[in-house]
Amino acid sequence: MNLNFENWYFDTQPSNWLISGLCLVLCLFFSFGTWKKTGEKTIVGFWETFRIMIVALFCLTLFDPHRIETIQSEWKPELLFLVDESKSMESLDVKSEQNKLQSRLEFARHIIAHPEVSKLELNATVIRKFFSSEKGKSQTNISAPIKDSINELKNLKAMVILSDGDENSGLSVKNLGADLRNSSIPAFSIFTGSEQALPDLELEKVWAPSFTLKDENLIVGWRIKNSFLETKSSNLILKVKDEIVKRLPLEIEGLSEKSGNISWLSPSVGNFKLELQIEEIEGEAYSHNNMARFDLVVKEEILKVLLIESYPRWEYRFLKNALRRDPGVEVKSLLFHPEISNANGNDYINQFPREKKDLIQYDVVVVGDVGIGNQEITEENCLDLSDLIMNHAGGIVFLPGRRGNQISLEQSPLSKLVPIIYDNEYPRGLGTSNPAQFELTNRGKKHWLTRLRGSGEPDRNFWNMLPGFHWSAVVKESKPGSEVLATHSNFSSKWGKMPLLVIRHFAAGKALFLGTDSAWRWRKGVEDRYHYRFWSQVIRWMGHGRNQASENGIRLLMDPEKPEVGDQVFLRSIVLDRAGFPLEKGNLLGSITHSDGSNQKVTFSSDLESDGIFLSSFVAREPGEVSIQINELTENRQMEAILSVSNKTLEKKGKPIVMNGLSSLAQSTDGKAVHYSEWKKIIPQLQTMIEPRENTRILRLRASLGWGIFLFVLLAVYWTGRKFLGLV
Repeated sequence: MNLNFENWYFDTQPSNWLISGLCLVLCLFFSFGTWKKTGEKTIVGFWETFRIMIVALFCLTLFDPHRIETIQSEWKPELLFLVDESKSMESLDVKSEQNKLQSRLEFARHIIAHPEVSKLELNATVIRKFFSSEKGKSQTNISAPIKDSINELKNLKAMVILSDGDENSGLSVKNLGADLRNSSIPAFSIFTGSEQALPDLELEKVWAPSFTLKDENLIVGWRIKNSFLETKSSNLILKVKDEIVKRLPLEIEGLSEKSGNISWLSPSVGNFKLELQIEEIEGEAYSHNNMARFDLVVKEEILKVLLIESYPRWEYRFLKNALRRDPGVEVKSLLFHPEISNANGNDYINQFPREKKDLIQYDVVVVGDVGIGNQEITEENCLDLSDLIMNHAGGIVFLPGRRGNQISLEQSPLSKLVPIIYDNEYPRGLGTSNPAQFELTNRGKKHWLTRLRGSGEPDRNFWNMLPGFHWSAVVKESKPGSEVLATHSNFSSKWGKMPLLVIRHFAAGKALFLGTDSAWRWRKGVEDRYHYRFWSQVIRWMGHGRNQASENGIRLLMDPEKPEVGDQVFLRSIVLDRAGFPLEKGNLLGSITHSDGSNQKVTFSSDLESDGIFLSSFVAREPGEVSIQINELTENRQMEAILSVSNKTLEKKGKPIVMNGLSSLAQSTDGKAVHYSEWKKIIPQLQTMIEPRENTRILRLRASLGWGIFLFVLLAVYWTGRKFLGLV
C-alpha cells in the first residue's frame, strides 16, 4: 500500500477523540500496573510501551485515515461518423451554407470535414466510415455497418449516421435499438436530403415479355410516377430499332402514379430491340429515368387449341369459327352428343386423346358444358388434362353452360384447377330478363386480357357499352390465389359481387373461368372485332409459357421470364422422345453462361409427378444476356436459349428522405435525429459525452488488507513476547 502522506484525510469528529483518549488512558493504566507488579523491570517496561504503541495504531485506525487519488483515463472515447455513399446519395437536393445546390453525399463529406467535427478530436478519437451494401452502391444496408462497429470498437461512445434513410437491403435499423442500448451507445442521425421528391417524371416499371408469336400483339405494361406538385402532360413513345412506332399522350396528376399498357404488332418474325421512353418536359430533375430498353423475339408458332363441348351452342360455334380464321391458331373440336355418336368431320376428333403424346400437343383446352359420365369425359381424361396444365404448361378454359355438367368436375382431378367454387343449389345457373353486364375489378382494369379497345376507341365505360348477357353460372366465391377480373353487375353473394371472369396460375400452367356463354353477343354491330380480340388474347396468354424456347423435342420454361439480378430462376424442361412420348428415363445436364463469361453447371432432376419433366434452377448473378444450354444425353440432343437479366434499381435519385427507421433508432437509444440544415445541434451533446472526466479513488487505511495484516502481526508478536516474559 502506498503510504505517501500527501492528500491524506482523517475523521476528527469528537466521538473518535473521546474513544481514542479513553482507550489510551486505560492502556497506560494497565501497562503501568503491570510494570510495577514485575518490580519495574526494564524489559517489561519496554514491552508495555510496545503495547501502548499498538493501541495507538488501533486508535489511529478509528479516525478512518484515507487518501483521495485522482485517476486520469488512459484511453480516449471513440466517436463514429457513418456516411452513406449509395446511389441515392447522389441526388442534388441539398442546399449548402452558401445556398448552393449539392448532392447529399457531397454535403455529408462537408460535414465530417467541418471544423466543428474536427474540434471533437481534442477529447475523442473520431472515426469516419463510408458504407453502402455488400452488393455495392446499388443498394443500402444501414444495419450491417452499425452492427460491425458495435463489435469492433470497444470504446465507442456514440455514433452519427449521415444518410437519406433509404434502406433496401439487410436488417431494418429499428431492430438494432436493443443492441445499442445494451452497449450504452446513443445513435444520432443527420438526414441528408429533401423531405419532398425532386420534380420529375419517372418510368418506374416496365413489364414486357421476352417473346411473342407472329400476329400476336406485344403488350408492354408501364408505371409512371409524377413527382411534380401539379399535373403534367407528356408523351409515351415506343421505339423499335430507334424508330417511333407508337406514341401515347399522357396526363398525370401531381404527386401520383399512372399505369397502363402500350401495344405493338410486329410486321415480321425476328429479334427486335425496343425502347419505351417518356418525352422529357421542362423542369425535370433527371432524364436518365425516362427510358427503358428491352429485347423481343418474335416467333412463328402455331398454337394448338382443343375445344371440348357437348352441344354446339352459340358460343362454341362463334368461338370455333373465330379461331379457325386465326392464322396463328390450329383448332380441333371434340363435340359430344350424349344421345348419339360424337361429331365427325374436318377439324373434329371423335374421342378424347388416348395417348399422352396426342394430348400434350395442345397448348390450350377449352372445356365447355361437359362433365363426367353420360358418354362424355372420364376420371382418367380429367387426370390427363390436369397433367397437361400443371406439368406441361398448358392452359385450360372453363366455359360452363345451362346443362350444369361442369359441377361434376368438382369431384374429379380437375377440381383443383377450377378457380372458383360453384353454388350447387343452382347447378343450371340463373337468368335475367334484362341483360346484365361485366363489371371490371381494379385488377381487371389493368390486365391486358380485358383491353379490348382498338387504337383510337374511347376508354370511357367501354365494358358497359358491350352488349350484355342474360344467363350466367352461379358462383359462391373465387378460390384463394385466384384473380377476379370481372364480376356480375346484378348478382352478389355474402362475399361480395359474384365472380364472372377469373384467372389463376397452377404450377406451370394457367386456368380461366368465364361464367357466361354469351361473349358471342359482343359481335352485335361490329362482327368479330371484340369477340375475336378477347379470345385471341386468351389463347395467346395461355399458350405463352409453352413457347419460350423449344428445339429438338426439348421445351424450356423459365420463371421469371424477365429476372433481375439476384433472382432465383426456375427451369422446367419438358422432354419428348423421338416418337413424341414424354421421356420416361432421361438424363439432362445444363450449362449456364453468365454475361460476365463465367460458366456454371446445373443438374436437372426428374419431376416425380410426371414423366418427361425435369427441374433445375440457378441464380441470376449479373445483368445482361444469359445463355442456357441443355444436353439430353439419352438420345444425344441439345437446345440453347437466351435469357435477359436486368439490374435491380433499388437506389433511385431524387426520392425524398426516409425518416422512420433512423428516427426510431435515435429515440430508442437516447440519441437525436435532425435534418441536415440543423446538423450542428447535435455537436454540444456530443461534446458533453466526450468531455474528459477525472475519476477519483478513495484509499481507506481500515479497508487495506496490508494494514490489517500489519496490526495482526504486531499483536501476535506482543502476546508471544508476554509469554516469554512470564506475564501470561
